[in-house]
Amino acid sequence: MKIRIRGNSIRVRLQKQELGHLLERNQVVEQTSIGSRTFYYAIESSDSAPTIGATFNGEGILISAPREMVRNWAASEELSLYGEQPEPTGVLKILVEKDLKCIKPRTSP
Repeated sequence: MKIRIRGNSIRVRLQKQELGHLLERNQVVEQTSIGSRTFYYAIESSDSAPTIGATFNGEGILISAPREMVRNWAASEELSLYGEQPEPTGVLKILVEKDLKCIKPRTSP
């Protein structure tokens, strides 16, 4: 899973295998260690999520999406799910994408 944060937007890309994990386990989690601290980012599908949203708890970001929406998206040709979340500083834009294989492989990690 890849995450990109820019301004008031979060974009998450899931590879095919990760999308399968999301469907089977309802959650995909990644983490990055920096010194003695660990930052995590995760996406979950939940019956209690009314729409796509994000929370930050000081240690990481959790993106939630309705389970049925995720199932329908995974089974379709649609490439992304999109949502907006009102915030005190404006609107947080959230984009979850299927990460397609590159035609030309990258040479950097």
